[in-house]
Order: sequence, then C-alpha cells, then structure tokens
Amino acid sequence: MVQSYDIISAKELFGEASRLAVQSTSEAVAGISSLGLLYQVTTSVIALLFLFVLVRYSDQFRYLLLSFANRNIKQSEMHIYASELRNIKIFMSFIGISFLALFVMRLTVVEELCHLLYPLYGISTWGIGLLFFGALWLMILGERFALYLSGIVSEQEKFCNEIWNLKMLHFAATITIVAPLLVLMLLAEGLVVKISLYTSVSLCFISLVLFIKESFFLFRAQRFSIFHWILYLCALEIFPLSLLMAPIVRG
Repeated sequence: MVQSYDIISAKELFGEASRLAVQSTSEAVAGISSLGLLYQVTTSVIALLFLFVLVRYSDQFRYLLLSFANRNIKQSEMHIYASELRNIKIFMSFIGISFLALFVMRLTVVEELCHLLYPLYGISTWGIGLLFFGALWLMILGERFALYLSGIVSEQEKFCNEIWNLKMLHFAATITIVAPLLVLMLLAEGLVVKISLYTSVSLCFISLVLFIKESFFLFRAQRFSIFHWILYLCALEIFPLSLLMAPIVRG
C-alpha cells in the first residue's frame, strides 16, 4: 500500500514571519529597477537640489565646513552668515531627511541589509520611505519644541537656541560631506554600495563625536554641571533615536 503525505508549506514549517529572501531570479537581478522610475527620478531631483544649494551658498558652505572642526571660527563669525546659515539649515534638513528616507527604501532591495526592515515587511516600499520621512521630521520638530519649552521654563532661551544651532550646523555639515556617498548608495549596485555605506557610517560617527565634544564645551562655558549635559544627551539625543530604532531592534 502506498502511503500519502500532506505537503507542508513554508509558513507552516518556519512560522508566519518567515519569507523567502529572493522570490525569483528576476527579482534578484532587478535591484534598483524594482523600485521603479519614480524612485530614480526623485533621487536625481534631490541630488540636483543639493548641487543648487551648494553652488548658491558656496562661500557659506566653505565657512560651515571650516567651523565644523574649529569652534573659534564658529564663535567669531557666526553673525556674518546668520541669515544664509538659517537658509542652509532648512534646505539641508529637507535634503538630508529625503536622502535618508530614500536610503531606507533602497534597503528593501539590498539582500544583505533588507532584514533590518523586518517589522515593516507588510508596508509598501514607498510607504516605508514616507513613514521614515515623517518620523524623522517628527523627531526633529519634537526636539526643537522640547528645547524651546526648556528655555522658557529655565529662562535660558539663548542657551537652548545655541544648542539647537550647534546641532543643525553639524547636521548640515555632515550631510554636505556624506551626500555624494548617499547618492552612490541610492543609485549604484554591488560593492560600491557597501563601500559607500561603511564610509558614510564612519564619517557620521566622527561627526557625532565632534558634536558631543562641542555640546560639552557649550555646557561647560555656561557653568552647567556635567549631570545637566548627560541629562540633555539622554533626553533629547539618545531617547528619540531609541524610539526610531526600537522596531528594527525588536525585529
């Protein structure tokens, strides 16, 4: 007598959360093209906007990059480029957040890294990008409101504005340096993506260390205790990032 066996599906065998890393050979080969023409056009438009801002404010960008590592320049010449730097911070915030949202979309077709988005598998690629774009803006605006509120309560509005300006200047300078690498990650394939990714992470880490150092000097110049500085880092720098990364870490 021939005994029959029931065929077990992949979900029954490995669980509901399981999925194939690559569904077909054509999907593996598609890469960036699987994200669609709109993704490539959007990336190109943001890159052109970055070039326009870079050319439009070339003198201010040169000052910004010099002040990135020299706090004496930052303190002595800030008032000269005040209005231009405000525009740069607005433009670079939009460009930087757009690049980061597009990068998250790019992760969905990078086989080695797409598992980082495991909690968001049920959302479309553009849905993931827009969700990340909105989350970053919400985090930035939330921190700005928290600093504004802290300045009113503690009667230290000028000091809180200095912290915010320091943060945004470092962010603008970092995006200026990392933007070419981000464009490579968004539009290239293969080894170029990995090299650009590791280089970008290294540069962002250096920028983070410089920001922490500058914020410490700023708190010390105002004669605040180190406890207040640590409290600021935990409440307004580490905590918002932990909320943003929590779904990925849990996944």
